[in-house]
Amino acid sequence: MGRSNKAHGGAPVDHTRQLPRLRRSEGQVRGLQQMIETERDCVDIAHQINAVVAALRRVEGDMLRDHLEALAETTGTGSLTSAERRRMADEIGNLIKRMICGGAPAQFARVTATGG
Repeated sequence: MGRSNKAHGGAPVDHTRQLPRLRRSEGQVRGLQQMIETERDCVDIAHQINAVVAALRRVEGDMLRDHLEALAETTGTGSLTSAERRRMADEIGNLIKRMICGGAPAQFARVTATGG
């Protein structure tokens, strides 16, 4: 367990380093359930939801970056150094993160503007 070669062009990628974050997120979700059961303030619950979503987005971004780095490693012509492949993967990963996170502010503004 640990290193995956599937869908990475044969390059090993270790996603197990994401497990502690996922376990923390799991605990945060259980905490959300408890907050609702004990009728905590909606703003406090919303703040905790935001923390869970942010943690999951970090996992997602890291996994996508690792995936892209592995692809770059296996598809490269050999002319890229390890640092260049990493820089390329970071650049693509950051772009994907911006794309994924980009819609949230507009969606929030729409909800608050309609009073919903």
